Amino acid sequence: MEKHEWYKIWPNYLPYTIDYPDMNIWKMMEISSSLYGSRDAVIYYGNHIKYDDIGNDIKNLSLFIKSKEIVKGDRIGIMMQNSPQFLISFFAVARSGATIVLMSPALDYSTAAYIVKETDMKMIITTSELAKIPEKLHAEFNIPVVCGSLRDYIKEPDIPVPEFVMSEYPISGIPWKEAIKHREGEIKYKSEMEDEALIAYTSGTTGVPKGCVHTNKSVIANAMGASLWRRLTSSANELGAAPFFHVTGLAFSMLSPIYAGATVTILTRWNSEAAIQAIEKYKVTHFVSVAPMIVDLLNQKDLAKRDFSSMRFIGGGGAAMPKILAEKMEELFRIPFVEGYGMTEAMGQTHINPPEHRKLQCIGIPQFGYDAKIISTETGKVVKGETGEIVVSGPSLFRGYLNKQEDTQKAFITIEGRKFLRTGDIGYMDDEGSFFVVDRVKRMVNRAGFKVWPAEIDSLMLHHPHVLEVCTVGTPDPRTGEEVKAFIVLKDSGKREKIKEIEIVTWAKENIGGYKYPHIVEFTDALPKTASGKVDWKKLQDKERSM
Repeated sequence: MEKHEWYKIWPNYLPYTIDYPDMNIWKMMEISSSLYGSRDAVIYYGNHIKYDDIGNDIKNLSLFIKSKEIVKGDRIGIMMQNSPQFLISFFAVARSGATIVLMSPALDYSTAAYIVKETDMKMIITTSELAKIPEKLHAEFNIPVVCGSLRDYIKEPDIPVPEFVMSEYPISGIPWKEAIKHREGEIKYKSEMEDEALIAYTSGTTGVPKGCVHTNKSVIANAMGASLWRRLTSSANELGAAPFFHVTGLAFSMLSPIYAGATVTILTRWNSEAAIQAIEKYKVTHFVSVAPMIVDLLNQKDLAKRDFSSMRFIGGGGAAMPKILAEKMEELFRIPFVEGYGMTEAMGQTHINPPEHRKLQCIGIPQFGYDAKIISTETGKVVKGETGEIVVSGPSLFRGYLNKQEDTQKAFITIEGRKFLRTGDIGYMDDEGSFFVVDRVKRMVNRAGFKVWPAEIDSLMLHHPHVLEVCTVGTPDPRTGEEVKAFIVLKDSGKREKIKEIEIVTWAKENIGGYKYPHIVEFTDALPKTASGKVDWKKLQDKERSM
């Protein structure tokens, strides 16, 4: 067995690799339901739903899907926010033998139509507050739509519920209650780990949607890895706040607790007070988040008076977590903040920090059975002790981009006979095998020939006492080619009249210095976010470069 640098800090209670079962992803739910049928699978704003009950709805929905003459290999879209319906639909589609297509709830119509056409989609499952786009897709493509209401699984709320969740919207197409009514029958399918199981779309940095084709194995590998690394057991309770349609939320917040037979406490939309009350009332033990959630949570008052004693694991993924935020989370929860790293093409995490040896602003070490290297951005050769592009290999890598053979070929590089995925992230590895991301290749600002990595500047700017959020980009400049510019949200919007942009620039020059500090600052009420909750730096960058 090859001995990697990261084995120096590998948790001594975990194996280096995992043997993955040859099965359909539905089996994760089936096994947990058979073992823990009377335990809570889901808590949804006070409604405790048992594994037995969730399992029945999944069985009935899968039989409904089969009744529509959908066969193995057909593709079904799930366009939902976090909800019991999402979880039920996910496993019902898998149980039917069809392929799951994850669709962001924030999709515009043209992108949704593109996905429907590219996948030759046979059905869409949604909820009523999102039904307008599925309705239009039905009208144009004659595609069946199953539609539920988020209120269907709420009884007597005991934590704050978003107003839209309780609102009544018209039901489009086939009502959810009709689709999950009791049905007799069996589904026979052959479980093979290399079968197509899921398609997750990523826009990458080009803006062109690309469907990442995943197999049963790649989905199961990440669910198992996320569960075992975090020592999830059936007594655990995961806060399902990170979006399920995105691989970070799907792997950590939904699939890994189901694999362990644990409970998922679902929040349809992030609300810090609802999250805190959920932790207190339901004794949440595990929580994986993205940076905007942390910013919001830490901005709440009287946090020292709240009860976070049940927490056993906090972590972040999806985007780099600034050190100052991670330190505040550790102070609040009194446990390590564990950062991970992954991408849609890898079905989630490829790297994660050992909790006992965590390093802040570090993406961690390659997890079970993975390998990672740094290659030169110029030669493509492996380099040691230098900064370059991170490439990864492991059991959860995707099969390729749907209908995009050329893009698929460009996404991989072969090193010593093994296929590695090119991440597009620039980083380096230290002498213990821990990896650090500097920034995206596409995001680099070239200021007068000097490289500036905006993610680094974002983290440093958060040390300013009045800065709540920041996004650094490059803006065209006749003298330097590109100038460093920071879009800033102030902690107290009422101080916009008192604090001047030049004051922030002066502070940055003194505290960051050199050529890297933002020479231009623009205040804004809010930064644009992607549907998965990350700051949409590309939107700001494109805006600046088009001016």
